[in-house]
Amino acid sequence: MSQAMDFWNALKLAQEYISVHYAAALTDPQKIPQLKAYLEKYLHDQDIVVERFDSYALVDALYSEMVEYSILTPYLGSDMLEEIDVNAWNDIALTYLDGSVVKLREQFHSPQHAVDIVKRLLHHSGMIIDNTKPIAQGHLPHNSRITALKEPIVDDSCGISVSIRLLHPSRVDRQKLIESEFATPEMIDFLEMCIRYGVSTVIAGATSSGKTTLLNALLNNIPDSKRIFTIESGSRELSLVKERDGRIVNNVVHTLSRPSGNPAYDISQEQLVVASLRFNPDIIAIGEVRDTEGYSAVESSLTGHTVVSTVHAGPAGAAHMRIALLCQKKFPIDFNTSLMQAGQAFPLVVYTHKLENNSRKIMDISECKILPDGSRRYNTLYRYNIIRNTFWNGQFEVEGRFEKLNVMSDALKSKLMQFGVPQDELNQYLGKESVFK
Repeated sequence: MSQAMDFWNALKLAQEYISVHYAAALTDPQKIPQLKAYLEKYLHDQDIVVERFDSYALVDALYSEMVEYSILTPYLGSDMLEEIDVNAWNDIALTYLDGSVVKLREQFHSPQHAVDIVKRLLHHSGMIIDNTKPIAQGHLPHNSRITALKEPIVDDSCGISVSIRLLHPSRVDRQKLIESEFATPEMIDFLEMCIRYGVSTVIAGATSSGKTTLLNALLNNIPDSKRIFTIESGSRELSLVKERDGRIVNNVVHTLSRPSGNPAYDISQEQLVVASLRFNPDIIAIGEVRDTEGYSAVESSLTGHTVVSTVHAGPAGAAHMRIALLCQKKFPIDFNTSLMQAGQAFPLVVYTHKLENNSRKIMDISECKILPDGSRRYNTLYRYNIIRNTFWNGQFEVEGRFEKLNVMSDALKSKLMQFGVPQDELNQYLGKESVFK
């Protein structure tokens, strides 16, 4: 006679059976695939029935709870999602690539169930979260970033809060940036020209504003003969290697920093910036400056290397302020000197922003000029001008247009000519157009 029960009782019985008879299937990666067969046999022998599950679905659900990540499993590694947010055990939100947010109808069984699943997720990536270490930050398989908080950082009733950011290298190329009206063709062409011909550039903006997406697209259009050395922290968002007919046709070295339980064995972004100089790079690409590597990046640029990176900051002056503050962590010299060096090192600042309607834009491209007294003056070359924000039928609408405000300075023109930009290509950017789409 069939044993009818709810899912959680079935899970408890199945876990007890497997732990007694097939414990190795839970710990030995080579035996995990056999677990479904063991579960199927157990359910058949015990004639266990769970409402709303056929036999195959029940085996899959039990397997997911015992080996995978419960209700999170279908969404990890999704190419349609940007973020998975577990606000609490019974509150999970999915953010899609188009910016829409959908709340999951499913929820964990209890606060402890949520904690157990997230612990397993972290453990498989070498991270631990417990009462003595209630914050865990790191990277997961499928090229994802994770930050998890448990009590006492969050309330006991919440269980655990988690943010999982899914990364998609090379998903957006130059054409898609233009089609989505992230920028105009002229703006993208201008940035590609500047980086190609030796102008160090920093892309500033908040999380999810499109900084790394833009950097990836720009670097993918650098000539294959140019040597690019990339430096990132934890997981790789830049994906630049090109293959044709089974052969790699461009010249790229991808590197990742690596933390260690023993700080003496840490491999930091700063160390990788220093190492990159021995690889004769045409372009050093740092995924994001966030610590003392900011100083090494500035030094590398000031000594003649082309450096491109992103930074969490506001436009132009705020970006240089942030870089100067990071330099101070390495060498706390006079702050005005740090600001001047940051401006000299990164004469071009691109500011990206995610608007209220979830579209992303290059809000402005500015050139920094260092005056004789060491102060900075910003020359805004391109800008996205918001004309009107409206809220209609439950949706935000943003009306705006791109504008070309000024032409590059003689100093920037001279630098580009020094590094070999063809005159006819340079001439395209020396005329001023008032408004364009």
